[in-house]
Amino acid sequence: MLSLLIFRPLDNLLAAVDSVRHHFYALFDLVQEAHATAARFEELAQMSDAELARRGLKREGLAQAVFTATAEA
Repeated sequence: MLSLLIFRPLDNLLAAVDSVRHHFYALFDLVQEAHATAARFEELAQMSDAELARRGLKREGLAQAVFTATAEA
């Protein structure tokens, strides 16, 4: 009986800690993806209009191109 009183709350605590850990890693992955997307946008934004045209892009459509590429990946 004593073992039930001790180990059941401990199991619940460990499950809660594991859940928080998974949420933290998911948040970290999301922030990392956002930084990568911003870096891709900045890289394209620094290109000349001629360089963008060679890639089939227009300056007005950079954000859409970056997010479309992110969604396809």
